[in-house]
Amino acid sequence: MDTVKETKDKSLEIMPFREQIVYALSEFAGNPLYTVVASFLVFFYTDVIGVNPGSVGIVILVSKFLDGISDVIMGNIIDHTRSKAGNARPWFLRAALPLVVAFIALFTVPDVPEIGKLVYIFVSYNFSLTIVYTVVASTLVALPTYATLDTKSRSTAHALRLFFAGTIQMFLAFFFLRIIELLGGGQTAWVKFGVILGVIGCVASIVVYFGTKERVKLVHKEGEKLPLLKALLSLLKNKYWLMVLAMLFLYVLHQVTTLTIGVYYAKYILNDQNMTGSLILYHHIPAVIACFIVPFVIQIGIAKGKIAMGASLVMLLGAVLLVFSNNNLVLIVSLGLRGIGFGVINGVCMGMCADTIAYGEWKTGVKAFAVNTSAVTVSQKVGSGIGTALFGGMLAAAGYNGLAAAQPPSALTAIRICFVYVPIVIYVLQVVLMLAYKLDREYPAIIEELEKRHRAEA
Repeated sequence: MDTVKETKDKSLEIMPFREQIVYALSEFAGNPLYTVVASFLVFFYTDVIGVNPGSVGIVILVSKFLDGISDVIMGNIIDHTRSKAGNARPWFLRAALPLVVAFIALFTVPDVPEIGKLVYIFVSYNFSLTIVYTVVASTLVALPTYATLDTKSRSTAHALRLFFAGTIQMFLAFFFLRIIELLGGGQTAWVKFGVILGVIGCVASIVVYFGTKERVKLVHKEGEKLPLLKALLSLLKNKYWLMVLAMLFLYVLHQVTTLTIGVYYAKYILNDQNMTGSLILYHHIPAVIACFIVPFVIQIGIAKGKIAMGASLVMLLGAVLLVFSNNNLVLIVSLGLRGIGFGVINGVCMGMCADTIAYGEWKTGVKAFAVNTSAVTVSQKVGSGIGTALFGGMLAAAGYNGLAAAQPPSALTAIRICFVYVPIVIYVLQVVLMLAYKLDREYPAIIEELEKRHRAEA
């Protein structure tokens, strides 16, 4: 079995604030790609290059399952990486140039019959997301678990990163389509902007590599490895990991109903495509503020499970308001409340995930840091795939045509249902999950027991 070399001056050393800020810059590497996929890529496929939304949904759903598998594989690779730079950090450097290629590949869909476009979408999507983005995302979520065992600085590092994530998403959401217009519009403008975002991501990856440090070392006995299957089976015995997994699945479904569908809601319900940026701003400004506050709330000792519960109730209130009225003020308040909850959950969930590593080791004796954090992103990607596929299927069944001048009433109804009513179900399920989450209360005793085991092993 792997053992963790723990010394008070190394692995339990806090992650300095300066280093937390540098770590947060990793969002400039991965987040633009994530935001484009979450908010605009389906719109690009349906309304720019004219692919059927149902076909796009199926391609993305299949790709997301492959994407989820690649997360687990990449997590296992990180745990078994041998480098003087550590386990996770080297992968930032290795992913730098491929990020540029990934952005270009997504938007250079050739002008061929639809079956050819779908084949290209499948290949380019899986290169960009299943391979390149998986390397970046798995690395950035795993790095704090290798940076320190101190739960507070680790949690605030995640929260700061997610504050940066919200800020980047907000900027891109508001300016993306406007920048596309400034670059001349059409597919060529998407490619040009992709190059810009790819270069930014490349530079950010290099900065994070040189600006962070790993203090927790996985020390393997000679010839000994932790089998991937054993690591995965240990996760299935970790009830709190499964709860966080489900929470992140619902969190991503929220993003689909708010961000992906928001583009269509603005264009066809509000009759103004450029309102997309405003809608997401109403959601993301409160989200960014909430995410910024989360590290301070964690530092004063409020349990992360209770924070997530309160956030879920706020989101539920926001969704219910929109059922009774859709005037502009109610829409702004509804999105604001959903954004507050989103920002808070964004800020605490990965910290909760990191805490489940200790519970899993205490429960099973297995230490699989990056497999644990990477496997959680499976729920995010599968959730995104399922949500996108269901939405695409609903639009196709309702007669939606992205190149048509007007959409049938059935398509407009489908968009309303996904934007207004589906979120209510999502938030109710979040509340139920957090009612069962008790790890915050159990965590101190678990850490004390683990320290005794580690001393005995040493």
